[in-house]
Amino acid sequence: MLRIPLCVATLGLINAAPAVQGATPLEPISIGQIASLSGNNPGGHDNAAGAAQAVAELNAADGLLGGRPITLVLEDDHTKPDEAASAFARLAKRGAVAVVGTSFSNASLAVIPLAETARIPYVSTGAADTQVEPVSPYTFIASLTGRIVARRLVQYLSNHGLLRIAVVIDADSVFARTAWAKQKAMLAGAGITLLTERSVRVDTADFMPVINDVASSGAQAIMLWLTGPPAVGFVRSYAQAGVPIPLFASQGMASPSFIAQVGDGAEGLTMATALAMVASQLPRSEVKRVATAMTVPFEHANGYVPSQFAIDGYVAVKLIAAAINRAQSDDPRAIRDALERLVLLTPEGEYRYSAEDHSGLSADAIAIVKIHKRKFVLTPWSRRQIAAPP
Repeated sequence: MLRIPLCVATLGLINAAPAVQGATPLEPISIGQIASLSGNNPGGHDNAAGAAQAVAELNAADGLLGGRPITLVLEDDHTKPDEAASAFARLAKRGAVAVVGTSFSNASLAVIPLAETARIPYVSTGAADTQVEPVSPYTFIASLTGRIVARRLVQYLSNHGLLRIAVVIDADSVFARTAWAKQKAMLAGAGITLLTERSVRVDTADFMPVINDVASSGAQAIMLWLTGPPAVGFVRSYAQAGVPIPLFASQGMASPSFIAQVGDGAEGLTMATALAMVASQLPRSEVKRVATAMTVPFEHANGYVPSQFAIDGYVAVKLIAAAINRAQSDDPRAIRDALERLVLLTPEGEYRYSAEDHSGLSADAIAIVKIHKRKFVLTPWSRRQIAAPP
């Protein structure tokens, strides 16, 4: 078991609320977190950093339920489903009243049956829709789901007249496969034609056969449902090949570390991501205020803008905390019931959970950004969408 080993400015507050001299210490509220701190999932450390910041903020504001501090207990899933299941069992044994889940959807799916059996609320930072389709009572998603990301990207492609596309997916990723299935079903309604569909695997070393196929397909745009090593490897190879067809991607590549690994080869790539990734560029709104309040301290403490994964970890903790406050209880059943009725404005947009919807967000919570000079830049189209009234 790991305690938070992260460099967050207020980290010392994570496991302790402000003490009153002579007062009996209040019992802490234990929230668990499963994150990929080893293995090939790129988001684990940022997931943990975001969650740590949220806990530090809550403890600095006197904790929950009349001053009880939050203890965040972190477990590594090693980017493996069986390890994630074992991590959840350890957290449950140690009395976690809720658990922030892994960003690796394959591993998250292995945790869900255990969370349901234990009746402990599980707020996943993975993005596969299959985690909440069908709805399971104790399982929620904090991340942008494949369904809403697919819809926003289809809207962007259609609006820009990019009606002939090729697609490359990560065959080893549940998120990639399910999100692409959702998007594929949307294409005809948007007047978009699929010219070729190719897949790669997490251990693919030579991407050129796939690149040659999509480059010769006649596509106006290439849609990538890739994360981790396949995302880095494909985009590097694609840039070296000099193919002029623009690339589009999901939030799986939305991190400074992706840009650092790919370098100038990422220039011009367009992707979907959380609003908070471009907080300073958003039109003035309550979402911008909330997003800026998260991103500025994160960048100050960590030296880089928060990735999609950091934002997801932060938001998951805030959702759990809001449910505890609403329930006025740290009983897992009461937290679950409060989550299912929760409406909360966050750096990722406004969540509206219900008995029928445990993902909570709409496509309006997504920004479409372009990588320019190694930075994420909000597209004019997305700025107009965000500024428009609902």
